Amino acid sequence: FANVAVTVTGEAALKSRGYIVMDDILEKVPAVKMTVEVTQANYNRVSGTAYNPHFDLSQITGEGENELSVTYYSSQLYGPVVSCEPTSITVNVERYITRRVPVVLEMTGTIPEGLYLDSYKPDPTTLSVSGPQSLVASVARVVARLDQSALSERRMTDRSALNIELQDSQGNAVVSDKLEITNQSVITNSVVVETELVPMKNVPLEAQSFVTGEPAEGYELTAIELAEETVPVAARQELLDAIDALTTDSPLNIGGATADVTGYVRLKKLTGVENTLPTEIGVTARIREKQTECTLRRLPIQTDGLADHLTASLSTASATAQLTGGYTFINALDASGVHLFVDVSGLEEGVYTLPVQIHIDNAPEFTCALSSPEVTVTLQAKP
Repeated sequence: FANVAVTVTGEAALKSRGYIVMDDILEKVPAVKMTVEVTQANYNRVSGTAYNPHFDLSQITGEGENELSVTYYSSQLYGPVVSCEPTSITVNVERYITRRVPVVLEMTGTIPEGLYLDSYKPDPTTLSVSGPQSLVASVARVVARLDQSALSERRMTDRSALNIELQDSQGNAVVSDKLEITNQSVITNSVVVETELVPMKNVPLEAQSFVTGEPAEGYELTAIELAEETVPVAARQELLDAIDALTTDSPLNIGGATADVTGYVRLKKLTGVENTLPTEIGVTARIREKQTECTLRRLPIQTDGLADHLTASLSTASATAQLTGGYTFINALDASGVHLFVDVSGLEEGVYTLPVQIHIDNAPEFTCALSSPEVTVTLQAKP
């Protein structure tokens, strides 16, 4: 008989002894050729399957290479087996082990707007993985992927089955028909995930509450800049509807500041709120020196650059100056430090209308309004 199908027996018993065959025996030897002695009366009735050729895994003695002989039955009814080809096969055997492996949820997709995934939990949280020691040892986790885009407000609390994948410590899939995943001795290819959603909305921040204190004298707070104008808040609907703005219990202190102050401020935790993202906000308080003014009267107007052979007379000998600038600069200013002048450099005898200029040593930026922005200057030769 040619191409007599072969079977394999004793696989479960072999696993119970702690061993597993790594080779696909039926791929190597799917069938055998058998020669049998058959009486003339049974010649047309007998077939090769009557002799049940098979590999009995109880022949395996341990790890490594094992030789398995083809086992068959000699039929008393049809006659004995004379020969069988091939007679045996060499297979590789490993230890068969079982490990408990954690179930890990991976998130994919984007949750629908207005919803927050408050909790999620796989059931079970661990599964048993059985198979060859070399493969089972490489399995680090059982991964189930939760598609957040499939979540819906119609099912705020839900349970759904997710397909699973074995992965190693690097996140690579571990795939083999030698591996078996079980939950309480029942073979499985999925886990159940329990999800709970709560509604969520973006809530504005009450910027004025995020700073405290007063800048140094002469300085003022000009703006409060927040890293976020709104933050998402998740809570039961009745609580969410009652929230108009978020504040803080620990504002940024700007007391005595003379420059911008930056820091992080923790948002006030509201009772019943499931989650606020983020929990703290970057805050920048813009501080600048106040602008103030002063008026200096009867400041003498001098002539700069007058040639030695000339004399000068001015239509106005003094002027009033109104200066505007930074608080510190203006408050420290006095008349002795202010120099009003007209520049007559290079001019000869004659009458000129010239602008009155102002100079203050080491002065920061300032503006000045003069009671006499121009004067008439008469230049004459000395007698």
